[in-house]
Amino acid sequence: MPYAYRKSERIRKNTEFVATMNGKRLSTDGLSLFYRKNEIGNFRVGISVSKKLANAVKRNRLRRQIRSCITKALGRIAAGYDLVFMARQGLADREFDQILKAVTQVLQRSAIIGSKAEGGQQ
Repeated sequence: MPYAYRKSERIRKNTEFVATMNGKRLSTDGLSLFYRKNEIGNFRVGISVSKKLANAVKRNRLRRQIRSCITKALGRIAAGYDLVFMARQGLADREFDQILKAVTQVLQRSAIIGSKAEGGQQ
């Protein structure tokens, strides 16, 4: 059964998205990561896919793929961060392996991924 993010692990409100997007930013081809420290103690994730990228079916598929990539790195993500992944032009046309590589690369560059073993919940 796939991992379901609890409400406490999701960024849902526009004000929370804006606050996170005013933090630090890293980009790769087709993907931007905005992140900032939070006082909650656990990490929270938000995913943004613009309507300009594709139709609703492709946007939702891309959201699911990004969420799956984050789940694969779940055990290695450091606690105490708000993360917003923003898909950019061209990402919707890529294979899952390329999306996984982009997500992993941007998390490693931000030093949010710890050195724990691959996958799994803490």
